[in-house]
Amino acid sequence: MENKNYDLIMQEELKSITGRPTLLLHVCCGPCSSNVIKELSEYFDITIYYSNSNIYPTEEYQRRLNELLAFIPEFNKNENRHITVIPDNYDNLSFTSHLYPLKDTGERGLRCRLCYNLRMRKAFDYAKSHDFDYWTTVLSVSPHKISRWINEIGDSLMMDKPRFLHSDFKKRNGYLKSTQTAEAYHMYRQNYCGCLFSYEEMLERESHQSKD
Repeated sequence: MENKNYDLIMQEELKSITGRPTLLLHVCCGPCSSNVIKELSEYFDITIYYSNSNIYPTEEYQRRLNELLAFIPEFNKNENRHITVIPDNYDNLSFTSHLYPLKDTGERGLRCRLCYNLRMRKAFDYAKSHDFDYWTTVLSVSPHKISRWINEIGDSLMMDKPRFLHSDFKKRNGYLKSTQTAEAYHMYRQNYCGCLFSYEEMLERESHQSKD
């Protein structure tokens, strides 16, 4: 299978942009999105879509949302932007039931691909119904996420409008920059991806580490 340079594809797309098109940006948390928002806000009028029913438990979901809601006004003030956040409805029970048949495939397994797909589909549907010019997700910033899968999902939903913005946000030190920006804004950084199964895997890792 051909290995595409999705970061290069994005850079070429950005060069072709005139004016300031609207972008619906699916965001998983404040820390992962911080540098992505900073870079993309140079080209787009951004609206953030927080659609993450995968996150378990409810308290963790709310904590990540609150961090994002605290970060964005501060970012807007510092960078002279007008970014808004739209939280999707939270339904962890239904989301987990979709993932359950693949629960044992582990991080970077088919469970994660389905998770990407479900959240990205929600973002696409919102972008389409609200007449956005572009849409994308910050998920590719994480070194634990498979960028090819993320972009293939985006390709499967490609339209002239909303147009999917390809990305591999971890490139060009993207992940490092996101950690630095998160630290500068004193953001909470979680120690597991989000779903019930990644939460259980995190507890198991911590249990093994405490025994070493």
